[in-house]
Amino acid sequence: MGNLLSSSTARPRANVHADRPFTLLSTPISKLPPGTKPNIFHETASEMVNVHNLLLRGLNSIYLQALHIDPADTHSFINYSHQWCRGVHLHHRGEESHLFPEVERMAGVQGIMQTNLEQHDAFEGPLEEFRRYVDSCRTRKDVFDGKKVVRLIDAFAEPLREHLVAEIDTLLELEKYGEEKMAGLLPAMAHDGKKIMTQQAMGLVDGLPFVMISIDREFENGVWANKFPPAEAQIMVSLVRNVTFWVHRDWWKFGACDRSGKLQRLYAAVEDGETAAS
Repeated sequence: MGNLLSSSTARPRANVHADRPFTLLSTPISKLPPGTKPNIFHETASEMVNVHNLLLRGLNSIYLQALHIDPADTHSFINYSHQWCRGVHLHHRGEESHLFPEVERMAGVQGIMQTNLEQHDAFEGPLEEFRRYVDSCRTRKDVFDGKKVVRLIDAFAEPLREHLVAEIDTLLELEKYGEEKMAGLLPAMAHDGKKIMTQQAMGLVDGLPFVMISIDREFENGVWANKFPPAEAQIMVSLVRNVTFWVHRDWWKFGACDRSGKLQRLYAAVEDGETAAS
């Protein structure tokens, strides 16, 4: 469906997908020996992997297309990039204000999430610089420059990805506190997810469509297709995919996935060695 958004005069989409250059994560559940029942720590960490991967797909899609945006598509691409900035900001603020304190409360140990907070601080400066530039271009106070986008992303992408990986290990290590003490772990994550996935936080016509087109329903052989987002969110997912997606369909043509949730060839990317079409 995503290819239907390309104009008839546009070059064919290159065989480039949003699974690089910042490598996606694998879920802990996928690494368990066959027949092993996952515990709440595997489940929570795997849920977090799915969240982190949608952020990485979005970042990859921006990075790979920034140098090849047609002038007529600039404002749409900037609005698309703005939704990624909103998503990562809400995700990290949600962790800092609710999830991390809840983890420490359940474990009964203060400071066990401090390393994760410090990792946030490590990339927040250059990430904020990128966010400000995108917002300045979106409000037409600045001129879009694809090279600058790539340069700004290069300043925070690796520390960001390192944090996304380390946070999964942190969640798995909580097993030492026992399932009884940490029984509220999944509900705490669900609380944050629900708060972000509301009309007020992300928006039915802007943020939530971005989330939907950043989730690959075929990831890990499709085992997460009906699990992430969870069942209670499926009515909203259907509303977004079938109705509100179309409001800003010119933004979503840059998405990692098409409207149905299938990883797609990126709209404005070019293959290695190819030059951008004028």
